[in-house]
Amino acid sequence: MYRKLMTRLVALFCLLFSFSFVYGEAVKGDFAIGVNYPGLGVKYFLSNRTALELKGQVAENIAVVGLRGYHYFKHENKFLPFAGYEADYITFQGDSSKGTGYAGEIFIGGEYFISRRFSVQLDMGPGLVSLNDTATSESVSGLEYIVNFGINFYFGK
Repeated sequence: MYRKLMTRLVALFCLLFSFSFVYGEAVKGDFAIGVNYPGLGVKYFLSNRTALELKGQVAENIAVVGLRGYHYFKHENKFLPFAGYEADYITFQGDSSKGTGYAGEIFIGGEYFISRRFSVQLDMGPGLVSLNDTATSESVSGLEYIVNFGINFYFGK
């Protein structure tokens, strides 16, 4: 099911990228409210090429809160490629487990403006996830490949 959902999201992103829409831009002082699977984020542009985003995601028995940093490479088109990093704090609780953890990711991706105030974004990269179960004192860490898809609504200048 996860693979099917990701395939559809990538196809949607490629389809939207192939059309020609209104020119979009994000500049210093702009901020965006983002909807991602399964959560929300608030992005703020510190400069024309640098942004920070506070993200929260909640799914069944797990919550993730994190901070992302973006560096945009080209700031003149509807499609804005970027690279960045993310650091997250994780809490989880299951039937026989409960604990916390951390995750860190580096990613590359792009944001495509459908209009001046509306964009879609897709990024991917390796992430290191480390979880500690307080109920059993067990720990697990591993490298995962992470794909993120989001829709952004811009406000500001």
